[in-house]
Amino acid sequence: MSSSSSSSDGIEGELIAAFQAEYEEEMLNEEEEEPRRPRRRREVIRRDRLGAHDRLFEDYFADDCNYPPSFFRRRGEAPVVNFTVNGHEYNYGYYLADGIYPSWPVFMKGVTLPQSEKQRMFTAAQSAWRKDVECAFGVLKARFNILAVPGRSFSRRTLGLIMRACVILHNMIIDDERGTNLEHNYETVESNVGPAIHHHAPPSLAARIQMDNEMRDSPVYTQLQQDLIEHVWAHNA
Repeated sequence: MSSSSSSSDGIEGELIAAFQAEYEEEMLNEEEEEPRRPRRRREVIRRDRLGAHDRLFEDYFADDCNYPPSFFRRRGEAPVVNFTVNGHEYNYGYYLADGIYPSWPVFMKGVTLPQSEKQRMFTAAQSAWRKDVECAFGVLKARFNILAVPGRSFSRRTLGLIMRACVILHNMIIDDERGTNLEHNYETVESNVGPAIHHHAPPSLAARIQMDNEMRDSPVYTQLQQDLIEHVWAHNA
């Protein structure tokens, strides 16, 4: 009994040894057929961060910087807007916007959940005026294909001329379709419509930061919205 078990163990050990020898031989043959690729060392990029910080400060932020604000081309600036509503004076114009925009003084939205009759009237008026503007652009876009294609290849001046031309053509088409002559004096390229473009140096960095903070002032937005609510109520109630 013991001799038979030992013989079977010996046969099994011989088979394992033979299989291991054959496996090692195959692995060696594969390594000889496929030469090893040379390992590429990882390139180390030495960045002079401190030097780059100094150069950035000297180029743009130093008192005697290498590239002052006048070095950059000024594409245009918004017109100066000053108005008084409900006894308060404001120095920035505003766009009629929906609820997706932030609560900044340059974006005037309706009241999300109007509680009073004044708020409901203001929200309805704001929505109506905003939709009038959206519909006007929608009509122009549907009629003139040049407004439906991307316009990034045009300059800002060319885009302004395209919009004015489309508005003028639209008004002329409406007059012709109605069969009436309203004797409108249509604008020409030489007309001074829209914000004036100034080519003087832009404001300093500190002035730009101050203007940016003023345009993001949420308390001013709340005050302006309340003043407009009172203004609309006083003129429509």
